Amino acid sequence: MKNTPPVYIKAARNMGSRGLALSTQVILPAALPSILTGLKQGWTFAWRSLMAAELLYNTISLGSLLEGGRDFGDIGQIFAIMIVIIIIGIAIDGLIFQPLERMVRRRWGFAV
Repeated sequence: MKNTPPVYIKAARNMGSRGLALSTQVILPAALPSILTGLKQGWTFAWRSLMAAELLYNTISLGSLLEGGRDFGDIGQIFAIMIVIIIIGIAIDGLIFQPLERMVRRRWGFAV
């Protein structure tokens, strides 16, 4: 929110916007692209951390299946699990983040 251009805040104040209205109508929409980028990056790091944690603990999970494939030298299983991990990541991106980014681009006038 600190990266909101000062001209936006000055213009809103000149038009009489103060307090909560200034925050919800000017600062939050201006910060939304950065917030979405942070959420997407956070999801990416969380997904990678989950995969790493699954490699450490013995549970029924993608990470343990990947580890089992490595232990037994089963390249087919390793590639299959890697493809599943990639598909889940792409699906989350396509179902959650791309529609949000499209909405923000349309709101900011960047959509074609």
